[in-house]
Amino acid sequence: MKNKFLIGLTVLMISILLCGTVFAATGKIKIIVDGKEVATDVAPKNEKGRVLVPISTISKALGSGVQWNAKAQSVIINSKPDIWNDDLNFINTHIIDIRNLFHSYFNYYDTKETGYADLVTPTFKSDFVDPKTIISKIQDKIIDYRIVDAKYIGTLEDPYRYKFRVEVVKFSNMEVIPNHIEKLQLDIDVFDKKGVYLIDGIWVKGKEVMNSYTVFPGLTLEGR
Repeated sequence: MKNKFLIGLTVLMISILLCGTVFAATGKIKIIVDGKEVATDVAPKNEKGRVLVPISTISKALGSGVQWNAKAQSVIINSKPDIWNDDLNFINTHIIDIRNLFHSYFNYYDTKETGYADLVTPTFKSDFVDPKTIISKIQDKIIDYRIVDAKYIGTLEDPYRYKFRVEVVKFSNMEVIPNHIEKLQLDIDVFDKKGVYLIDGIWVKGKEVMNSYTVFPGLTLEGR
């Protein structure tokens, strides 16, 4: 988040009636989002029966972007944060093909079946997996993933290239006890070869270890 938007955000407070849960015990109020306690630099407080919490902390925990517009005196919350601020409307319905490409890759990642080599370019590179094997050879199952953002990275000489930020939630090696849940931020480079999209690289840009992950209300997975 840009520095100019950080001013004053940590002191902004809202009454929370949303996805997080607030627990008060022995005078200390805890914020629990999707089963995980969230730390905050401004302590939540109870005023006249309402629990007030920092809006920036809650929004970040829910994966939302927060901007402070000083001129309009407004706090702007976007459920889909814009990382690169790039206009990719020209991709149009091709996003369906790209999404299906990611789905196929993660399916092969889980099943270990053959066929995944057809999804990548001959120059495939990665620090997420061994580029020689293309997929993981251990049992680290994918739980969930979502496309967060994208940008154009093509050149005049090589115009059909894009980078996608994809958030992936997966188990660590399930054959080893204890194991845990990881939330990864991956940059996936995509190449359009005559209308066929291929993965040219996968890079880890962030990693968070989680005790649990809520797939949807009523289903929460935990490490063991």
